[in-house]
Amino acid sequence: MKKEIKKFVIVTPRAVSPAGTPPRIHPPLGAISVLAEAKRAGYRVALFDVAAEGLKKSLFDPKYNPVEEEILDGVRYWKTGLRMKEVAEKIAELEPDVIGISCCTVVDRGETARIAKTLKQTFPEIPLILGGHEASQWFREILGETIYPIDVIPEIDYVVVGPGQPVIVPLLKYLSDPNSNPLPLGVAYRGKDRHVIYTGEPPFDPNKFALPDYSLLPSLYLPNRQKPIDIYSYIGNPHAGHISVFLRTSKKTISYLPIFTSYGCGLSCSFCDTDKRLRRYTIANVIKVIEEFEELYGIDYIDFMDNNFAGGDNTSREIAFGILKEIKAKRYQIGFSNGLTFESMMREDFRLLRQFAKDGNVRHIAFPVENGNERVLRMIRKPHNLQMVRKTLEFAKKELYDTNREGFFIGGFPETNGQPAETPEELENTYRFIKECLEKEWLNQAIFLTLSPVTREYRMMWRRLHPEAPFEHCLFSRNTKIWPYPNELLEEMHRRVEILNRELGREITRKL
Repeated sequence: MKKEIKKFVIVTPRAVSPAGTPPRIHPPLGAISVLAEAKRAGYRVALFDVAAEGLKKSLFDPKYNPVEEEILDGVRYWKTGLRMKEVAEKIAELEPDVIGISCCTVVDRGETARIAKTLKQTFPEIPLILGGHEASQWFREILGETIYPIDVIPEIDYVVVGPGQPVIVPLLKYLSDPNSNPLPLGVAYRGKDRHVIYTGEPPFDPNKFALPDYSLLPSLYLPNRQKPIDIYSYIGNPHAGHISVFLRTSKKTISYLPIFTSYGCGLSCSFCDTDKRLRRYTIANVIKVIEEFEELYGIDYIDFMDNNFAGGDNTSREIAFGILKEIKAKRYQIGFSNGLTFESMMREDFRLLRQFAKDGNVRHIAFPVENGNERVLRMIRKPHNLQMVRKTLEFAKKELYDTNREGFFIGGFPETNGQPAETPEELENTYRFIKECLEKEWLNQAIFLTLSPVTREYRMMWRRLHPEAPFEHCLFSRNTKIWPYPNELLEEMHRRVEILNRELGREITRKL
């Protein structure tokens, strides 16, 4: 049966955080990329970010509280955004023919299920498509192939597996007329026997599709400002942290552009489930995105969120340096909040860091040291060792003295790749290495993180231990107990690193 499809809407869920901790609410970059491709094909599109819209409503109505507290198995969480009734009402006003839901991280799973249930009950005839990184990794469980009922989201009709740009237009065409259009590659669904069917992986070159459309972001007009400001910049809690600190500015509102210049990673670290293939935008497309954002909102700071900017092969490296050249010419202030690989920073006699020093516009770098033990670094397949870390940090201290240098470390690794779990003694070694890095002023501050079980191997360890635990616990609870030692040791490690930063007078520019 034919059904005319004119409008496609993507909904992103409420933001979740431990009670008392404001959530980080970021632009849904994947959603605005997929919507841009549908828009290019002639569909009317809209983004409905439940978290951002809740905060925006509270700005105009001081009596409205966008935060709802929920207790899950004795743990208190904040859910920030519109309530489900409001979501249904607002979606009805948008009059979509197809609804997409974005599920990017494990912590989104509970809210994603709640939104799906609300939308299916309210709009039973409208197809629900699920996409995003978390959905791609766990599509079989979401569609029902699991022994854990909490995994399943029965209201979802289709899951887009992997990047959505090559899938969305042919999928919308299929939904309009299944008899004339085949179900495209990149889609998972339930077969007649409830067995999950996946149509296979489509080819993907990001440069062949529409670029992210930042005009779809919710925005505000402020007094004494010629251009609007996107709501995420206005909120002021970006992934990069307290930008005003390392920009040394008293501006209350900073126009912040988070950008990915690539898809995937290129590495095979054991604690991360990112796509291992590195696929980059061209220099021209990266600059086009930046110029379009500048035209819309203006730019005070660009945060390159690629995990491995300037990593990959020689072609990738040429693209990275080409981007830096263009950025310098336009006098933008920039940073790298997701880290730079030590291998890429050391390559060609620290060419990348030397370029940063020459340009003088890099305000923040996160150094992903990860751990203070050679054995653990090998176990989790990190491509660096402690000697590389020391050399790089020492060089950065000398050449990038005006750059905010943050180091982040992870502890609590369980048995991995057949190797025994990180021991309490190794945890103590990491503390000693953090202390060395801070006391020698290689780093301005250090952040200690407890391992979050997001990979399939670690997630299944957690789920077997806690078959009915809410997904929020997987990311935020330090009591996941996949590390076979007392969790109090990890709690104490957090406190000790915080005290060490404070005693040395180091201002933490972000909390993860």
